[in-house]
Amino acid sequence: MKLDSLLALLNEETIETWFDLGLFLDRFREEQEYPAIQFDGTYDDFKESLRTGGVAFLTFHYMVDGVTIEADKYASLFRRNVPGIAVHYIAGEINTKTIPFINKEYKQKVIPELAGFDDWELYKDLYSTKLERGSSVYNELIKRLWSQTLVIVEKLGAYIEEQGINLLYAINVCSNPGNVAFALATVLLSEMMKIPVISNNHDFYWEGGMSASDRKKEGSRTGPRDFFFTNSHLGEVFSIIEMLYPWQSRSWINVNINRAQSEHLVRTRGHNPANVMEIGTAVDTSHYTKSDKRKNINTFLQLEKAFSGYRKQLISYSV
Repeated sequence: MKLDSLLALLNEETIETWFDLGLFLDRFREEQEYPAIQFDGTYDDFKESLRTGGVAFLTFHYMVDGVTIEADKYASLFRRNVPGIAVHYIAGEINTKTIPFINKEYKQKVIPELAGFDDWELYKDLYSTKLERGSSVYNELIKRLWSQTLVIVEKLGAYIEEQGINLLYAINVCSNPGNVAFALATVLLSEMMKIPVISNNHDFYWEGGMSASDRKKEGSRTGPRDFFFTNSHLGEVFSIIEMLYPWQSRSWINVNINRAQSEHLVRTRGHNPANVMEIGTAVDTSHYTKSDKRKNINTFLQLEKAFSGYRKQLISYSV
């Protein structure tokens, strides 16, 4: 499906309540014709289609952090296995300090609406406010969420279509709900435009996160991701997060960093084992075998920025 047709289809939907969105997603999933996404040709034909179309690495931000380092390794592997493949880095922000970590040949695209966590304008309303069914915040939040989703579908979809991208590599987009509109838009674009997705999950919102009622039952201490469960008492709200994080589809592969995460998706979340696998973190020895005093100093400066969140002081958290 072309982007214009997708936008026309989505604009016909009436999404004014959380229940509307839940019913839409249920219907959307049921109506997908998955056999149509199968590739017709040999593996070499598939590699050639990847080379000419390219792969897009999607995430919230590219900073001096683990995501940027890992993305560089993933992109290098694609280049090694599919020589000449076009690589695109797409995010809500690409910090200038990431220049040493992003190959100059890779294309970069900043879409501000993709920014996540504190930089996503709905973040505090969704996770710092205990919503009450029927309240003004509850009613307005879903309308703003759907509006943002349509904006992202249009902007991200236009770039994907313009560049001919035919594989999306989403890093943490559908594992931690730092921007629900981004996750929802990625799902809609991939399924309707028939673009396969590798969803790379470094960590999940339930790792160190739990609702207050479940904490009380278990008698466990507060976790660092409990805030994601602030509105888990509202099924129509929290079910959206449960459905999207991570998305389950025949055209999506969920790639995790450890076996425990994969087993959780299969045994607890009911994902198809054929679409769940691992890719562990590793050090690229071709980049990091040699060092000198200047490089060591720069490394410590980069660590300082990463640990301080680009502030003047380091931040510590009790766990």
